[in-house]
Amino acid sequence: MADLQFPVGTLVEHPKKPEWGPGKVVKATAERLYIVWRDLPDREAKKLIPSVLVLAVEQQDNFSRRFPQGFQDLAYIGTLTEGERHYKWVAHEYFIERLGNGKFRELLAEKPISLGDEVIACIAKVNLLYTTEFLALKDALKEEDAAQKYLATLADLLEADLVSEEVFEPYAEAVCRLPAQRSRVATWPVTTVLPFLAKLQQHVLVKPEQIKKVADALGFEINYRSEPNWRTYRSVIQMAEAYKEKLAPLAPVDVIDVQSFFWVSCSGYE
Repeated sequence: MADLQFPVGTLVEHPKKPEWGPGKVVKATAERLYIVWRDLPDREAKKLIPSVLVLAVEQQDNFSRRFPQGFQDLAYIGTLTEGERHYKWVAHEYFIERLGNGKFRELLAEKPISLGDEVIACIAKVNLLYTTEFLALKDALKEEDAAQKYLATLADLLEADLVSEEVFEPYAEAVCRLPAQRSRVATWPVTTVLPFLAKLQQHVLVKPEQIKKVADALGFEINYRSEPNWRTYRSVIQMAEAYKEKLAPLAPVDVIDVQSFFWVSCSGYE
């Protein structure tokens, strides 16, 4: 079945019926959506075609109050130690310089230990992992066989034009097989941080508590499971893509901006 534009659980608005308030999709097919509207007294699901609807984003005011200039706000862009964007972009540039343009695959074939070191160096430029997660991954990459499988499947994932089950599941399995000495390695942040930093237009950083709060706030079903898996990751990507379109007036550049909007407006940023 093709991916749906408005999966079950999505909050939507009817531009021609603002008096209905926001609605929640309770059943979805490629041709029709069944939606319960907050401000209609009968509370019965109405059947509509997807093209007449838009996503409901009530959280935009929260973001705009903190960053009046949106994604161009200097406080939002920040520095290496403050703000939301700059330090992540610096890590992305590090990846492109050291591992982009085929260098990842070259090091994998010729110097896999050096490749593991570069991966750790890139991740170290951001504070997106807990210290225990970072040290656990660093230790795990010292185990040659498991590290080789992890890096090989990561290479396949990063080289793919589209993120799909065929490339993500082997990678998630390789993460789950990494040896855990100090702490658990197979977490969502460990699984997604390097793909996120490497390809900012495709991959999403999944921090479980934050992403669950965001999904609840936006009424989006992400099929969450604690073990890294394709179904959850696909749902999170769909949520990011859908709201990137909705946030077009704020001109988000990439997933950094979309996720920062999520964190600030939906997940208890204070």
